[in-house]
Amino acid sequence: MKPTYNGFEAKKTSGFAQLPPPGAYVAEIQGVKTEDSYDHSREVIVLMIEITEGEYKGQYHKVYEDQKNSFGDNVKYRGTFRLTPYIEGDETWVRSRFEGNLWCVEQSNPGYQWDWDEKKLKGKKVGINVRKNIYTGRDGNPKETTEIGQFETVDDVRNGKCKAMKDRIQKNAGASANSTDEMENVTATVDVPF
Repeated sequence: MKPTYNGFEAKKTSGFAQLPPPGAYVAEIQGVKTEDSYDHSREVIVLMIEITEGEYKGQYHKVYEDQKNSFGDNVKYRGTFRLTPYIEGDETWVRSRFEGNLWCVEQSNPGYQWDWDEKKLKGKKVGINVRKNIYTGRDGNPKETTEIGQFETVDDVRNGKCKAMKDRIQKNAGASANSTDEMENVTATVDVPF
């Protein structure tokens, strides 16, 4: 092979940090923003989450920094969770899911009560239940990753009382996992640019 550039240096490459595997973790909400839902019917609350205890402490930031170092600034922060508030006309499960996730935050933070001020969620502890997400990649082949599926109470996580979630299987071919529901430009600190 003819050299294509000068200054070649053989280097050992290190493996990338991996997303946390399915399971329950104690975490903290480190950033909060609102944005339009995918169908533009309402505002949703987007939360930046980081694991704060155990073997995977700080893992979402590690993954982000690894990807940023390898691929540049055009990478997404993977530790996000979207809360979709119920509006009249929604199916009842939308309300149950919204209220259930916020109940977990309230139970994990004695004295805190949801008052429709999403900014007060920043800094709150919460348990997260991570599930497998199976989807069809842009190349048409099946792919898998993990994502935060729902909140749990911190006590339930610490006491091992959380049930494993079923895998999420996406049917839309050609879509990349979590392609639109992640925050951009998050650094390894807890500052979020919004």
